[in-house]
Amino acid sequence: MMNKKPIIAFLSGAWSNVDENIRQSTEPGGTASVVRIWAGCQVNGFETHVFIMCQHGHGLPKETEFLNGVRFHWISEPFRTTANWLRRKGLIGFCKPLSLIWQLQMLYRVVKAKIRPDIIYCMRPTFLVSGWLLSRLTGAKLVWRLYGSYGLYDAWFQQNSWVERLKNIGVLVAYRIPADLLITTNDGTRGDKVARWAGFPMERHRFWLNGVDKSLRVPDFDTALFKQSLGLAPDSLMILMLGRLCSFRRVDRMIDAMPDILRDVPEARLVIVGGGELREELENQARALELDKKVMFVGPVPNNQIWKYLNASDLYVIVNMGSNLSATLIEAMSAGCCILTADVGGTTEVAIDGANSVVLDDAAPSSITGAAVDLLKNPQERDRLAQGAYQYSMKHFQSWDERIQMEVEELKRLIP
Repeated sequence: MMNKKPIIAFLSGAWSNVDENIRQSTEPGGTASVVRIWAGCQVNGFETHVFIMCQHGHGLPKETEFLNGVRFHWISEPFRTTANWLRRKGLIGFCKPLSLIWQLQMLYRVVKAKIRPDIIYCMRPTFLVSGWLLSRLTGAKLVWRLYGSYGLYDAWFQQNSWVERLKNIGVLVAYRIPADLLITTNDGTRGDKVARWAGFPMERHRFWLNGVDKSLRVPDFDTALFKQSLGLAPDSLMILMLGRLCSFRRVDRMIDAMPDILRDVPEARLVIVGGGELREELENQARALELDKKVMFVGPVPNNQIWKYLNASDLYVIVNMGSNLSATLIEAMSAGCCILTADVGGTTEVAIDGANSVVLDDAAPSSITGAAVDLLKNPQERDRLAQGAYQYSMKHFQSWDERIQMEVEELKRLIP
């Protein structure tokens, strides 16, 4: 008699460029670790269910099957008009009654699916209360996942900001919910220190860097042809920024720096890849600075196409708030980009000034301008730093297969 497959149920909110793509059976983009863990569990013998609450209205299918058999259960977010207004105003973190309604809706859908999971995996703390109740009802092991520390380290230890503390109080409470495993991405925001301070049992905490595609670098890539495909001159100097256009990315700093950069390097062009709530505002900023033809907004790009932009770039810039140790930095290093970044959070755990990147003490537009001009005028220095970034990546970073397999093995160990 064959052994029954272990069942894992992921509880999740919407993911940019992920859930809608899956419903359309197209290649998901967005946060790479999200889709990879679903697929990794399916490939490794789990019966995999993903319950996603989406910020959409009517017309969602009840279920979709994708990623070689992963079953997606679609839930329309209750009171989505109100919730979206609160998101735009940055107030969603204060609205706890909405969160309670979401928890009940998620709980209802999982129970209605008539599965008995061995593992409940909560992606972010959004549905952790639902997950905890389900784990008590079914005897399933409870796992939850954090993709950073939500700015908690800065709010409590750096900025002394009571507004940010109150906004994220739910995350702090989540650390006190008894879980069998917590996995936190090391994105430089000190998630390990927050977990310890918040009282989570550290023997059940895993604090890992993201994996990376180690084949991103293409030495003979035709950069001139690709630039032409974007509408750029083949001899232009392409400055690349990559990621969701939200407040912590601080793309506005780079746009503010562009007029001064162009005075010294007229052939420079800024290419911004990613979608998000600030796109219109940033486009207006570029227009006000008369940068319409000097700054290009590409929009979201599927993960399997990002390598082209990385290989074509002459300078990769990442000047986030909080930390620059993100998946995009790791990808840029693995693609052998010349990187300009800033020393905030845990950035310098991987970005070493003068060896594999230029690391600024601050990310003011004037500082960005000076460093960017120096690099754009010195192709030999760009090549040296790019080679340093690539070598560091090959030596220190895990491939995505290695990283996901490590997580799957942790999940398997939870099953008796």
